[in-house]
Amino acid sequence: FTLSFFDNSRRDILNFCGSRSGRDVNKTEECGLTPVSADSGSVAFAEAELIVECKKLYFDDLLPENFLEPSIEKNYNGRDYHRMYIAEILRVYVK
Repeated sequence: FTLSFFDNSRRDILNFCGSRSGRDVNKTEECGLTPVSADSGSVAFAEAELIVECKKLYFDDLLPENFLEPSIEKNYNGRDYHRMYIAEILRVYVK
């Protein structure tokens, strides 16, 4: 997988992508982003200032019974808990 980082001039894209699910909307199309292939074949975006290409090593699903702060639960009203990954950084691309 890749992590794409944008400069502050792209704040509108970050706000859009951070507030909508990819299950409901095509974020790439809606934001006018240009997909590019990283060396591993993962997708990144040409508009990014920094791209970190990673290899998944481990995952775990967040469980509500493990939340130490009960107020976190309000962020998951659909009980669609996140999955957490541990990864190895393979490559870093900088514009």
